[in-house]
Amino acid sequence: MSHRLKQSVPLALSIGLVAFVWSELTLNFNLHWFTVADGVFGKFGLPQKFQVVLPATFITWGLYYVLGADRTALRKTLIAATTGTVGAIVIMTLGPALAGLPSLWGLALAIGIVGGGLVILSTLTADGSLAAAPAFVCAASVLLWWFATGLDNYVPGAAGPHTVAGLGLALTTHPLAADTGALGGLLSTPWPFVALSAWVSLLCGPLLGALSHALAAVPGRMTAPSGAVTPRVTA
Repeated sequence: MSHRLKQSVPLALSIGLVAFVWSELTLNFNLHWFTVADGVFGKFGLPQKFQVVLPATFITWGLYYVLGADRTALRKTLIAATTGTVGAIVIMTLGPALAGLPSLWGLALAIGIVGGGLVILSTLTADGSLAAAPAFVCAASVLLWWFATGLDNYVPGAAGPHTVAGLGLALTTHPLAADTGALGGLLSTPWPFVALSAWVSLLCGPLLGALSHALAAVPGRMTAPSGAVTPRVTA
């Protein structure tokens, strides 16, 4: 037990450090640095349409480790982030086209079609590069962000005005009115930006995983004895 704990300390410190720095940068990017205007919602800013989805990065970071935490895992996770996002785009466009609000069968059917399609897609390679399970996880991450930001393209006006004035009206005068978007417009996002934000965030996850894995190996390389070199004395 103590040996296993000792072995895990470098990785724990590495993951903790990278997660802290990444979270600090991402949260400030979304709510202070890259905003429509700062200090709008309390002391937070009104985020731009593009955001870095912090939870999504941790999802693919975890996938990277689940898949083996090596170059193959990095490649497979990046592919899953892309195929999953494409699948989610199909759901966000096909579902509302089949049946609009308040019917839900269109979304359900689109989800079923994409799920089956990802399984069929996985048969195109023998090395697991297009495995369905990681793509499922990534598609679900995109859909989760779509739900959180107002279901634009399914709910009319869910993208919201995305302006400081619109946010003020949504939170005060007309808090439940149509066209205000998610959380009175604070999180409302057009669906193309939902896909873009989630995809970029999902791509960041395995890169952070690879970085944390590399940093964890540094102490071992520094303390490892150097190999003896035998001088060459003959031609």
